[in-house]
Amino acid sequence: MEQFKKAFGELFNLHGDSASMAEIIERIQAGGVLKGTNMCILVLAIFIASIGLNMNSTAVIIGAMLISPLMGNITALGYGMAAYDTQYVKESFLKLAFQVFLSILTSAIYFSLTPITTASTELIARTAPTIWDVLIAIFGGTAGIIGLTREERGNVIPGVAIATALMPPLCTAGYGIATHQPTFFWGALYLFFINSVFICLSAFVVLKVLRVPAKEYVSESNFRRQRIFLTILGVLVILPSLRMAYISVQENLQNVQTKAYVEKFFNTDARQAVSYRLKSPEKILEVAIIGRKLDDSEIDGLQKNLAADYSYLSDYRLNIVQNEFREGLDAAGVNEILQNTLKSGIREEESTELKKYKSLSATYYPAYQNLSEQKRVVERLNQKLPLFSPKIVRAEGGALVGDEKRFMIILYVNERLTADETARVKNFLVAETESPVTLNVQLDSPAAQDLISGNGIAW
Repeated sequence: MEQFKKAFGELFNLHGDSASMAEIIERIQAGGVLKGTNMCILVLAIFIASIGLNMNSTAVIIGAMLISPLMGNITALGYGMAAYDTQYVKESFLKLAFQVFLSILTSAIYFSLTPITTASTELIARTAPTIWDVLIAIFGGTAGIIGLTREERGNVIPGVAIATALMPPLCTAGYGIATHQPTFFWGALYLFFINSVFICLSAFVVLKVLRVPAKEYVSESNFRRQRIFLTILGVLVILPSLRMAYISVQENLQNVQTKAYVEKFFNTDARQAVSYRLKSPEKILEVAIIGRKLDDSEIDGLQKNLAADYSYLSDYRLNIVQNEFREGLDAAGVNEILQNTLKSGIREEESTELKKYKSLSATYYPAYQNLSEQKRVVERLNQKLPLFSPKIVRAEGGALVGDEKRFMIILYVNERLTADETARVKNFLVAETESPVTLNVQLDSPAAQDLISGNGIAW
C-alpha cells in the first residue's frame, strides 16, 4: 500500500519540474502589468474578438483569445490570496476591473458603429452559462497555473486561453449595451465572472500546494476565515449555473421522449405525424397528423400512454390537430393541412404519406418542398428571438416559394412592438433565413377587437 501511495504521489507530483518560486512570482507579476504592451494587446484583442463575434467567425474569436492578456491579473489575484498579500490583491483587482471596463466599453463602441447588429450564434452562445462552464473554468484554470509554474511552460497557456474564453463574454456584454439588450449583458457578464472566479481559485489552490511563501504571518483563524469565504463564494457562483444546466438537461430529455412518443404512436400505416411541438408554459404536447382520424377513446388511450411511459412528459396534456386522409386529395386539401399546421404553431416534419403529395404541394403550397430545412430555421428563430426582447413569445411560419423564395413569419408577442423594434427583428429574420421576409406580428392573447392582421405593432 505504501508503495502504491508513493508511486501515485510521484505520478502527479507538481514539485518535480516546478520552476523556482522567485521565477514563478516574477512570471505572475509580469502578467499583471497594466501598461505598455499588455494594454496595446488588450485593445487589439477586444477589436478582434468583437469583429469575430459580429461576423460569426470562430477562427477570429480563437485568435483574440490567444492574444488576450486578461488572464494575467486573474492569476495575480490568486497569487495575492495565496501569499496573503492584501495590498497586491487590491492592486490586481483594480487592474482587472479596469481591464473589464475598458473591454466592455470598447466593444460597445464597436457594436454601436458596425452596420451589422444581428446577433450571431457566437454571441448567443455566451449568454446562458451552465455548470459545464464552471467545470471548464476549474480544469482550465488549474491547467493554466500548473503550466505557468513549470520550468518549461510549453503550449498549456494558449490552450487554456481558448478553453476558458475570457475575452468573448466581455465583448458580448458590450454588444448587449450597444443594442440595449440586458439579456446579452448580464448573461455574458455572468459567464466572465464564472471563468474569473474559478481560474483565480484554481491558481490559489495550486500555489498553496506549491507552498508559495506568505507575505506576512497569518494565524490559523484567519486562514480558516479565508477558506470559508472562498467556499461560500464558489457555491454562490455555481448555483445559477446549476439551475441553467438543469433546465437545459430537462429540455433535451423532453425532446428525446417527445420524438420517441410521436414515432411510436403516430407514424403508423393508418396515420402520419406532420409535425409536433412542446408548449412548455401550458404543459401541452401538440401533434398534427393526417390519416385515419382518432376518436375520443383512442386519444384518451394515447394520453394515458404519455403519462405512464414518458416520465418527462407525464404532466403534459395531449392536443391533436388532425385532418382525415382522403384518396385523391386535391390542392385545397393539401393547403388545408398546411394551414392548420401553421395556425397551430407546430413544427413541420416530413412523413411517408405527405411525400406522395410533394409535387402537388410544391405547386399549390411551395413552402412544403423544404419542410426539414424550414423546421430547423423556425426552431433556431424560436431559440434566438426571445433574446431580443422579453415581449417576443414565439415565431411560426415557413417558406413561400414562387418567382422568389420568401419566408412568411408570424411573430407572437405579449406586448406590442415599437416600429424600431419591429424593424430590428425583421433585419434579424432576413439574415437568419437568407431570404426576403413577410412579417406578421400578432398579440399572443389578443382582445376581441384586436383580431386583425398586424395587431402586435404599435404604429
